[in-house]
Amino acid sequence: MICPLRVVETGSKIHAVRLGFIMLCMDNTVNAGLKPYCLAAVLVILQVAVGCATSVKRADEAEPDWRTNPEGYVDRMVVVENGEGWSGGESRRVVVTEEGALVLDDPPGPRYPRRGVWDSPVYETDFPITEVLPSWNVDTPGDSGVKFYIRSRDASTGEWSPWLYVGSWGRTLPRDKQLVSFDGGWVRVDYLKLTDPADAYQMRAVLESFDLQGESNPSIRRLTVVYSGVVEDPMQRARLARPVTIEGDWVKTLDVPFLTQADAPPALKPRICSPTSVTMVMQYRGDKGAMVENAIAIYDPENEIFGNWGRAVAYAGEHGFEAYLDRIRTWDQVKAYIAKGQPIIASIRFESGTFPSNVIDSTGGHLVVIRGLTADGDAVMNDSASKKHGEGVVYRSKELARAWLRHGGVAYIIRPMNTPALDARRVDEISP
Repeated sequence: MICPLRVVETGSKIHAVRLGFIMLCMDNTVNAGLKPYCLAAVLVILQVAVGCATSVKRADEAEPDWRTNPEGYVDRMVVVENGEGWSGGESRRVVVTEEGALVLDDPPGPRYPRRGVWDSPVYETDFPITEVLPSWNVDTPGDSGVKFYIRSRDASTGEWSPWLYVGSWGRTLPRDKQLVSFDGGWVRVDYLKLTDPADAYQMRAVLESFDLQGESNPSIRRLTVVYSGVVEDPMQRARLARPVTIEGDWVKTLDVPFLTQADAPPALKPRICSPTSVTMVMQYRGDKGAMVENAIAIYDPENEIFGNWGRAVAYAGEHGFEAYLDRIRTWDQVKAYIAKGQPIIASIRFESGTFPSNVIDSTGGHLVVIRGLTADGDAVMNDSASKKHGEGVVYRSKELARAWLRHGGVAYIIRPMNTPALDARRVDEISP
């Protein structure tokens, strides 16, 4: 059903399509024989538009408890961030620094741009997976950049997918002709979605520099992958679930400064919830960067959006932070982060009538900052969508879970360098 939603991040194209179709049907140039069918379609569209308000279940009606995400999902986080991690797999014209970063090592010569490649080992997954969410922290001085690719192995046939492009940072060769889909899945801007489960994956990094002197060389400090899949057996799922230890008091409100999209120029105002949320957390960590400046840097020209998850954390990473994407499935994970003084940037979407405590009515995609929890378990937020009500607004946990955990539980984590990850399993614990 197409419902008239208010979309904060992606715009209201649905209304334009519906209105355009109705106007087309009223146009005298439409073939007279087709008009009865066209007008019938208009009646259906109008009925849908009118019926949307009543088709959405009220928040206080009996419904499943979405506090822990759709049943059956399990995640694993794999982190590569040291010499041992980078030494696996195959590499060409890259080296590992004393600090543990992977850096381009291609002296000036016949190639332009200069280029190096790292292919990860084959990572066997602990269970069949249907989603892979990568993120990276890179340094790209001068005219240099890094591109990332992923491929997966079908759990049934053993066949490998082609390499699929999943994103970049810095200056790289254009994305033209980059493959982003195949028969078994596709890259949905930020992550790989598979139609058939996989039992292994590989990552590829291509480091490029347009500097002729050989002085500007890109490097990768950290590569994080969260892979996910449904595990039907409850006992196996319990065994595979990531342990969470809550250390300290989670009933607190962190001093995250508030910023609002309303203060941005008109061209950016309705679209920069992600960069605004990133700026709030970076300022909480001591960074002085401005919201608009950050938004321009985070903008994804390939998809023409400001809300690319990977680019958001890559930007924070290049500014000296350890930043990565995570999947949050339970409130214990939220409590563990807040207890450690770590705000969470949450990706949410919801229909009208399903989130009464929110400052907006509905959204097809929006980013907000969780800056604390109340004794009742509700979330203290900074929501950039409302200048008047967004600072410190309290969202009911059940409503937020429906909008966030039910829709993937994607979270940005931005924190100081060399902070141990709460849920990460290091790559050296995985047998290639």
